[in-house]
Amino acid sequence: MVSVIIPYNKDRGYLLDAVKSVNDQTYKDWELIIQSGPGTLGQNANKGLRQARGEFIKVLAEDDLLTRNCLEILIEGIKGYDFIYSDAENFGELPPGWDRRSHDKTVTLESMLKGNGIHGGTTLYRTQALVEVDGYDEGLWTGEEYELHLRLIKAGYRHRHIPGIVYKYRIHGDNKSQIANVKQRHEYIDQIKQRYV
Repeated sequence: MVSVIIPYNKDRGYLLDAVKSVNDQTYKDWELIIQSGPGTLGQNANKGLRQARGEFIKVLAEDDLLTRNCLEILIEGIKGYDFIYSDAENFGELPPGWDRRSHDKTVTLESMLKGNGIHGGTTLYRTQALVEVDGYDEGLWTGEEYELHLRLIKAGYRHRHIPGIVYKYRIHGDNKSQIANVKQRHEYIDQIKQRYV
C-alpha cells in the first residue's frame, strides 16, 4: 500500500484538487493522510509519516496534482530500490523561460551538490528508508526535500530516475519557492550543501 501524505500549514485554495488527483488514481491500493498544522513542512510531513500504514510513501503538496497513473508508474519502478523519482509537468503561471517539463536523470551525491537533479514531487520512498533516516529535517524552512535526498544518497540508499510524467507542479503567486527572497534562499541551500561536502 502507498501512504499519500499531503502536509501543509495553509490551504491556498487548491487542496480539493490535490485530493481529487489521489482519488482518481488508476492504482487503488493507497491511503490518504492529510496533515495540517502551523509547523514546518518537515514537521507536518513527519507527523504524516508516523501515521502511515503503507510500505511506500508519496508526498503531495496541497497545491499540486498527481497524474492519474502516478502511483501505478512509481510502484512498478521502485522494485529493487529504496526511492525513485521521475518527471513533472509545470503548469499555471509559468514565468518567461520556464520549461513545461522537468528533465531529471539518475543522480549521484556529487551531481546533487552541483545542482538539484530530483524533482521532489515525483519521488516515491520505501517507508522503512524514511524511518531509518528519521524523516525530514523539521528545522528547515526551505530545501526540505533536497536535504532529505542528500541524506538518503550519502547513506547509500538505492535510487534511480524512471521516465514518465507523474506529477503536475502548479506555478502561482503564492509558491514558497517563488515568493521567498531568491538570494536568501540560495544562501540557505548552500548551507545545506555544506553538511554533505
